[in-house]
Amino acid sequence: MAFGLLVGKVESDRWRVELDPGLLIECHVLRIGGPTFELSIGDSVLVAWPGQGYNGCAGVVLGRIGDSTAPASLVIEATESLTLKCGDASVDLRADGKVMVRGDDVLIRAKGTQRIRAGNVAIN
Repeated sequence: MAFGLLVGKVESDRWRVELDPGLLIECHVLRIGGPTFELSIGDSVLVAWPGQGYNGCAGVVLGRIGDSTAPASLVIEATESLTLKCGDASVDLRADGKVMVRGDDVLIRAKGTQRIRAGNVAIN
């Protein structure tokens, strides 16, 4: 493992990383399912790198080092359905506009007015 600095983008999936002054390597970025972190030139990163004895072998950027800030907004998009699930609770969003919230105990809270607007409202 090594700490490095992103100094340039090589291709859409590879970055040039400076590990020590003058020691530049090309790295792939580790991607695990779901949204990935955005990288920018100048970011400090953690790199898995086999070492100088492995000529031509790229390293792998494992992640960015520093403050993690939440984005101002986030959009997760799917064409047919999107499900958020934790244990027995889930929220399903479907392309036809149907939203299903499931759980053993569902609580909806509002600091202000809570409005229900619909063509029909059925309770039980």
